[in-house]
Amino acid sequence: MAQRTVCLYEGNYIGIETIFTIVNGKQINIPDKLEELREKSRKNQLFCPCGCGANLILVAGDRNLREQHFRLKESELYKECRAVYESKTSIESKIVLKCWLVDNMGDANIRTRVPINTVDDLDRKYEFTFLLEKKKIALSYYNDRAGLSDEKLDILENNSLGIKVIYVLDNSNSGANGQYPEGVMKVQKRQGYCLFLTIKDSDYYAAKMKVVFYAQDIDKLWEEVIVTEDFLSNYTMDSNGTIMNSLHDIQELVQSNKDKYSKLQEEKRVLREENSEKSKLKSNSWNKNNRKNKNYMKKNNLN
Repeated sequence: MAQRTVCLYEGNYIGIETIFTIVNGKQINIPDKLEELREKSRKNQLFCPCGCGANLILVAGDRNLREQHFRLKESELYKECRAVYESKTSIESKIVLKCWLVDNMGDANIRTRVPINTVDDLDRKYEFTFLLEKKKIALSYYNDRAGLSDEKLDILENNSLGIKVIYVLDNSNSGANGQYPEGVMKVQKRQGYCLFLTIKDSDYYAAKMKVVFYAQDIDKLWEEVIVTEDFLSNYTMDSNGTIMNSLHDIQELVQSNKDKYSKLQEEKRVLREENSEKSKLKSNSWNKNNRKNKNYMKKNNLN
């Protein structure tokens, strides 16, 4: 598990991913953001989000991106902290996605881990992983499909005040194996497809994303159909939240592949019926000839 990756400042969450950005094609820390957090730390304004009341300090090395985290100040170690530690994959995925949004939107001040009641007055803890308020675009990341409850997704979707929500899942959640993929289908029903992220540490340029949809074949088994798979940095997003790959709208690519898949399944169904009919005709012909042979042998006492 990753060390403490989020702090609380004046009622708002600040994730460690906020200090990362892309400058001239290089993934770096944001100097102003680092100094800002350190100043807040010196003024005892950063707190543990678990509610223990402990003050936190930013730990941000310049040699290893994985060193970044918040920790309790030495004077606070006596407090009973119940902070929930985030998985390494989860935090590094958020760092990568933050860099992707900055790379496309040119806004290093993207808000992170924004509770839904910030955009609507609901007493819920559900949150957007990232929020671009002016562009009305939000991204919701899930490390584990177990977090995909209908209640959570409905609240995010129905109370986002016109905000377009993009759902991204860790690649460990992909796959169908013939079974109905209940968790990820909750995303597909809302988004039309699923986005799966694969990372290598927190390196933005090594991260990959694939676009898939799920459908039943002619045997009623569920299949995962890959529409496109590429480095995350090769996907672009416009100011309306439209995701593109190789200048193609992802939504249009998905629909085109769904049409092709449906056509292929129909062709398989027709071919199966034709082969079945041929098999029946062949069987009937064999039975007919067999009866003739038996009658002939009986008639001529050849048994």
